[in-house]
This record gives sequence, C-alpha cells and structure tokens, in this order.
Amino acid sequence: MGLDLSFIHSVDTQNMWDLLLNFPDQWKDAMNLSEDIELTVDQSAVRNICFVGMGGSALGADLLRAYCYHCCPYPIQVVRHYEIPGWVGEDTLVIGCSFSGKTEETLTALTSARERGAQVIGITSGGNLMLKAASENFDYVKIPSGMTPRAALGYIFLPLFYIFRQFGFVDEGEEALEETYQLMLQENEQLSNRDDNEALDLATQLQDTLPIIYSDATIMEPVNLRWREQFQESAKTLAYGNTLPEMTHNEIVGWDRIAHLTGRLSLILLVDNKDHERVKKRMAIVEEMVEGQTASLHVLGTRGESRLARMFSLIQLADWTSFYLAMLSNTDPTPVTKIDLLKSKLAET
Repeated sequence: MGLDLSFIHSVDTQNMWDLLLNFPDQWKDAMNLSEDIELTVDQSAVRNICFVGMGGSALGADLLRAYCYHCCPYPIQVVRHYEIPGWVGEDTLVIGCSFSGKTEETLTALTSARERGAQVIGITSGGNLMLKAASENFDYVKIPSGMTPRAALGYIFLPLFYIFRQFGFVDEGEEALEETYQLMLQENEQLSNRDDNEALDLATQLQDTLPIIYSDATIMEPVNLRWREQFQESAKTLAYGNTLPEMTHNEIVGWDRIAHLTGRLSLILLVDNKDHERVKKRMAIVEEMVEGQTASLHVLGTRGESRLARMFSLIQLADWTSFYLAMLSNTDPTPVTKIDLLKSKLAET
C-alpha cells in the first residue's frame, strides 16, 4: 500500500515525518554536542546510580541501563515516580532526565535526592530543571528543544552514553556510535519509501488489532517499551508487552481463554542474535503455541554488529511503524491530547 506525501503532510500537521527522516542527523548532532561534556561529579564516591524521569524523557535512561546490563559495575535503577528509593544517599549518582525541564515528578525526586546528599546531573532543554541546576550549582547538560520528547531520543540518550563512557561504564565507543549512525542512514532510505517498506507493511497488518510485544528481558526490554509507547502516543492505540523468560512462567497460560479476542490480537516478537540461548528456545515455543490465535504474527530481528546498533535498529523500525499506523487511521501522530488534559487538571489542584 502506498501513501501519498501530500496526504501525509495534511495529516501530520507538526512534521513528525521530517523528524523521523532527520533522526540520523539528530544522532550525529547529539554526538558532537556530547563529546565535550564536562562534569564536577566525584566518581570515586559513586556506588550506585539512580535515574529519575518520565515518559520519553526516561527512555534514554532505560536504554542505557539495559545497554550496560553486563558491563556497568554498579547497580542502576530508573525511577518513574515522585519518590526515590530509600538507598539513595551520598554514594548515589542521580541523573534527572526531563526534556521540558518542567516534569513535576522528576523535579520532586531531584529535590529529595539533593536533600539526601546525592550527586546530581540534569539532562534538559531548559525549564525549571535548568534553573534549579544553575541556582543549586549541580551539573547539567542542555539539549536542543522544539520537538516532542519521544522525537528527541538522540538528544536524550547520547549525553547519558557519553557520561557513562567518561566513567568507564560502557564497553563500546566511537565505532559503535558511527555504525549506528550509518545503519540509520541506510534503514531510513528504505523505511521512508512509501511504496514498499517493512514498516508500512507491518503497520498495514496491525490495523484494528491490539499489538502485543514480547522480547528478552535484558537489552531488548526498553526496546519493547519503545514499541509500546510509540503505538500509544503516535498511533493513539493501546499496546501491551512483556518479557521472557518471565512471561513463560505465568502469562502464557492466559492465552488459553481468548476466543473472544481471536482475530483481534497481533503478536510482535523482538529477537536479537545475542539473546540467551534458552530464551531463544522459549520464544520459538511461544510462537508455535499462540500463532493460531493471532490476527498476525511478526518476528523482527535486530540488525548491525554492535549492541548499540542492534538496539536502535528496532527502535527506528518502531518509530516508522507507529507513524504509518497513525497515517493509515488518519491520525496526527504528534499531539497527545489526553496527556495535556491530564496536566491541566493537575494544575488546577
């Protein structure tokens, strides 16, 4: 199925198409902006790391946490709440991620972290978080503004990556960053082809179904989350997901009684060639067991050599698939009306 570019622009009023098309440029720009980050953090005092953030602003933290699963020597937790864990203290590095700088949960959590003596870094485009960093004299990285947070993933993730690289917490460097950039360029050429591409074909098969996404629970877990968030925010449709091996210990039984949902569920399996061998076997068995109960089933594999490139190859596919799913339902992918309404109601209290 083809999509006319004039139709896309008539529906996509805030130019998500251009943001997707230019994401490799954002990646390169974010690399340049991040390579000279200067910090005053005393690394020798750090024994654990806590990220605080919400929504798209927190996804970069989730990706880094998963990316560092096997190589960071310290425990990492991503907190999406007003309250921080009891273990946060003087030996904790707390990194607050708020694209707008106005996220109330993040600002509240950072205040608590400062009161407990934690070292703090802010990642933001401005707002109260930047003012707080300047007045309280803690490190922050200012990133470009002017887009929705989920479209700014390069600007959110790469400063975190470079900070961790400074600390020696990551095991890949410039080669992985460059490979990811080159892969994005190649994939974008195909994914922006409106007449024949994987993302548009996938979106066409997902129409009018509930997408369920399964993946391994290590590096693919935040990629899984990205798929769900993009379906929800861009295509304005519910999406659900879980990870293996855990779902094979409980959720798989829930597929026993879904006759009323037959033909309404689409299953997406996100697979990486470095997934644990036993997880691969479990994934294959799950595929075999539920295939007859789905409207469509899709096994999507990562591309690239480095761990970084493999993660972002499926993120890029998620972004384009959700965009095309929005177009197929004549839906503007950028506005998030219910989120804006919720925030306005909160402001009244």
